[in-house]
Amino acid sequence: MAAPINQRYLMLLGTYLCELLDDDIDDAYYLLLQKIIGHGRRQNVPRISGYIEETLPRFLSEDYRTHFRVSKEMYEKMLAEIMDSLTFVHRGGHDQITPAKQLFVFLCYMANTESMREIGQYFGIGKSTVHITLERVTEAVIDHFLKVIKWPDFPTQLQIAQDIHLRYGLPDIVGYLDGTHIRLSGCPKGDKDYINRKSYPSIQLQVVVDQDLLITNCYTGWAGCAHDARVLRNSSLYEKAEAGGYIIPGKVIVADSAYPLKDWLVTPFKDNGHLNHNQRRFNRILSSGRQIVERAIGHLKGRFRRLQEIIVHEPRLIVSLITCGCIMHNLCILSHENLDTYMNYDDDNNHPNNFPNIFQNDVGGVARRQILMNAMN
Repeated sequence: MAAPINQRYLMLLGTYLCELLDDDIDDAYYLLLQKIIGHGRRQNVPRISGYIEETLPRFLSEDYRTHFRVSKEMYEKMLAEIMDSLTFVHRGGHDQITPAKQLFVFLCYMANTESMREIGQYFGIGKSTVHITLERVTEAVIDHFLKVIKWPDFPTQLQIAQDIHLRYGLPDIVGYLDGTHIRLSGCPKGDKDYINRKSYPSIQLQVVVDQDLLITNCYTGWAGCAHDARVLRNSSLYEKAEAGGYIIPGKVIVADSAYPLKDWLVTPFKDNGHLNHNQRRFNRILSSGRQIVERAIGHLKGRFRRLQEIIVHEPRLIVSLITCGCIMHNLCILSHENLDTYMNYDDDNNHPNNFPNIFQNDVGGVARRQILMNAMN
């Protein structure tokens, strides 16, 4: 019969292994590991208490903006909308987390770059509970608020085109398209396709914004190695725009030179050193207007700092977190929240691949760009 193993050594071994795997191991695995080595469930895990009950009630709206990146009024509006979706059947064990606390956990996670374990410390809950809470709240936010990301109808497109014409001197523009990379802490499931040309793992986000930085279309989920134009060609935006009836005939979306020319998508002239005066001027005006989408992405990542790097490894949850970031970006704009305070102009993840266009330009797109250039004020 084998000699019994000293329980103290088993406990130290379990603690060492969990610390070694801290970034990738869930509390559930920690408990399972303890059971396997014979240590059993740890009793009375130390938790920080009183943050929800004592500290948060004293927060002013500005404190909410500092810690959760939204105002107190916006928090209360979100809670009222999704509260029923965050109420679930309690099956025993620890006390049920209230909907208010679940939303605080989600907002704290989105507003900061700390790990789930660190976020859990604020709220007196474990890492696995934070994970479950994020899954539940992201689902509720998407179910109730995805409607704030909507493609403009024809009358709204006319108004957008008019506003952009007055601001930048180019007519017929109904949106600005760009892509950005959301850095990941590791490749989901070890898939190396997530490694982009700058050698770090990322997932792509494509957005179209209007003149007020409002996101009118978003598409995410493609691995970091993919070409921006390939992401576009696989999006519902491309499918609907190609089919017609989605964009007013004669109106266009503006993008950078990584994308092909279409009769609904206009990009700058490629500068080969032989552009004429009008072409150079057209490029400058187009670039000036495209700052709108760059500012939108800067606000998105600057306000909801989780999108500067996501440290979960499940593609489904990653996509949900990114989508929620876009939703809350729009909620902030629609609620007239301050934007400039949260702008991040130092992001280097917008074009890590820096691919040139690989698809053929449409004849209709070439003609549309020429018409647009001729119409410059």
